[in-house]
This record gives sequence, C-alpha cells and structure tokens, in this order.
Amino acid sequence: MLESIDPSLFILAGIVLLSYTVQTFSGFGSTIIAVTLGSHLYPIPFLLPILVPLDLFLNAYLTTRHRRFIDKPVLLRRILPAMGAGLLIGMALFSLAEGVLLKKIFGVFVVLLSSRELWIRLRSKARIRPLGASGFNGFTAAAGVVHGIYASGGPLLIYALSRLNMPKASFRSTLAALWTILNLILTAYYLVSGRVTGVTLTYNLLLFPMILLGIVIGEKLHSLINEYAFTILVFVLLLGAGASIIF
Repeated sequence: MLESIDPSLFILAGIVLLSYTVQTFSGFGSTIIAVTLGSHLYPIPFLLPILVPLDLFLNAYLTTRHRRFIDKPVLLRRILPAMGAGLLIGMALFSLAEGVLLKKIFGVFVVLLSSRELWIRLRSKARIRPLGASGFNGFTAAAGVVHGIYASGGPLLIYALSRLNMPKASFRSTLAALWTILNLILTAYYLVSGRVTGVTLTYNLLLFPMILLGIVIGEKLHSLINEYAFTILVFVLLLGAGASIIF
C-alpha cells in the first residue's frame, strides 16, 4: 500500500499542516500558503479541488465553535455583496487565467501594502483609520475575483478588514464564516465541473488528519497571542504570502 502512495504526498501533508495551523490561528492564509508551496509538487488545477474542501471543513469548524464572535453586519453588509460579485467574475475567468505575470503583480501589490501597514504599526500602536466605503468595496471586490481564480483572495480582503481594527476573535471568526460560504460555492463548482475525482477524494481522506492536528495547534497559538502581537503577525503573514507569490 505504502509503495503505491506518491512520495510527494508526504511533503504535501507537511505543507497542509503548516498552512491550516496558520489558518486556525489567524483566520486566513491556508490556501495561499498551501497553493504556493504545493504548486512545486502538483499543478494548481489539481490542488484546488483537494485543498478547498479541506479548507471548507476547517472554516466550518471555526464558524460553528466561535460563532458568537462573528461580526454579522460587517460580514453580511460590507463583505459578502462586493466579494460575492467578484467571486462570480473570478470563477468565469478560472479556465482562462494561467496569469503568471498577473500573479506576480498581485504578489508585489500585497508586499507593498503589507510592508506599509507593518511599518506604520511598528512605529505606533495607535489605531489605524478604516478605509472609506469605496476603498473597502474596491479591495473586497478585487479579493473576490482573485479568490474565484486562485481560491486565495485573502490578502486583499485582510488588508481592508484589518483597517477596521476588529478584536482578534471577531476578525478570525468573521473571516472563517466568509471562507465557509465562499468555499462551499467553489466546492460545488468543482463538483459540477468534474474537477472532483476519485483521486482528489483519496487525497482529501489522507490529508484530513493534518487538518485536525492544525486545529489543535492553531487554537492554542490563538489563545496565547495578545491583540497587538496578533495584528503584527497578520501583516508578517501577508508579507510572506505576497513574497511567496513573487518568488
């Protein structure tokens, strides 16, 4: 049995453990880390139907367990309308967008944004002014487009959401509820389009224990980190995510 398993699967399991620990801790990062590192092992169109259903399970757990912290007005009125519209556009572009150059430009944009915000927060612990309505909607819609194509539109949304200065528990739980909704749509799309196969389902089953372990480690880390350190770590993760896209 072991001889028939692709050796790359063991490396992918380590990547999944890392990325879903980060997701449980912060509320984002799982797909962009897993896709960026996993794409060195497997094609992205093969990875997404494996990773997105796993991400759906993780975020459904976080949403259910920490539902009292979800900021429903922000989720339902400010995020979902714009990001949902962008998601539909991104899904329509999915088969057309290999977009290596586009991905690198996106990576540069994320690095510049996160570097700027990290610099501001390290110089001062003062609260940052939220974006205006048009700026918030623009970033959120763009995040939806990227999420529809690569299932990793988080960085643009995280930038906009972080400017609201939400408590860390609300920040994580609101994101978990959002990813649950969006990844449910993406999983249904992969099923209907035939991208979910017996092979991808087998990978889901084999990688599932890494999700459970990531939940345990991530929950522990989340409880240990204070609000200011959490904010700094969020932008460090964003900076790393953007750099990984570029390189």
